[in-house]
Amino acid sequence: MTQNLAPFAAVGALINQGVSQHLANALCTFNSSQPFGVIFDRVPRDALGIVSGYAPSCSFCVVNAPGLGQGGCLQIDGVAYEVVEPVEPDASGWVTLQLREVGHG
Repeated sequence: MTQNLAPFAAVGALINQGVSQHLANALCTFNSSQPFGVIFDRVPRDALGIVSGYAPSCSFCVVNAPGLGQGGCLQIDGVAYEVVEPVEPDASGWVTLQLREVGHG
């Protein structure tokens, strides 16, 4: 018996929208898109098991940035960041990206 999974996709989309609306702490644009909310953070970066600094990251629903891939550029609160790893969203379309400020390190 085959079940219709479409209702679950709709629920996932509503959850992603709710998370974006209530937890976003920065505005982002991609390819001159309309601004959308992201969860922007700085995560520990380690070298040889020792935290050597912090790297920027952001999380959002990937439908807001269609075509975004590794090497792509996001503008977050007016600062340009390059995506430094492959863009791999989870099953609901939510993605967490490791970033590098353009023009730095």
